[in-house]
Amino acid sequence: MKMFKKLMAVALVGVMALSMLTGCAVSDAIAEDKAEKALENAYKTATGETVNFKSLKVDSSVTSPVKTDIKNGTIQLKDDEVYAATVKSGDKFYTVVVVTEPKSATKIENWKHPAANVLSAAIAKGKTDQTDGIHLEGTTNKTAKVNVTVDLEGKDKTDNSKKDTYAMFVFAANDKAYNK
Repeated sequence: MKMFKKLMAVALVGVMALSMLTGCAVSDAIAEDKAEKALENAYKTATGETVNFKSLKVDSSVTSPVKTDIKNGTIQLKDDEVYAATVKSGDKFYTVVVVTEPKSATKIENWKHPAANVLSAAIAKGKTDQTDGIHLEGTTNKTAKVNVTVDLEGKDKTDNSKKDTYAMFVFAANDKAYNK
């Protein structure tokens, strides 16, 4: 009977650990979905046009350097600041924008202001680097592709001893990246 209790205790710990990990993944997926919806709303507010953001698969060669810069504190942002860069991978261009993740990122209303900042930065970066910034396909039913990653832990700009959480948006910035 003692052995049975020990096995059940170990099994319970395993199940609890698995459910915690799954819970984080689900929460991140919800936050990423809300960020995409907020981008669509921000685009409509800014231009009066509708655009559907679809999921973009991105090579780690595009995202890894930015993730490393966030983790090491090379990229540090206050709440209203953005980091934007154009990344080239072969003949594909991507616009990468980083913002601090809003508190309670699973609520779309909390993404409203960051999404507007992300769009402005991506469009401006495209003009500066002579890419689309955000490549759009179609004339009436426009689509764009974005990869959203939330919950990237980095350093707080106002206090380096504290951690802050960032979100990274990677947009297809030309037709080659879009049609990948």
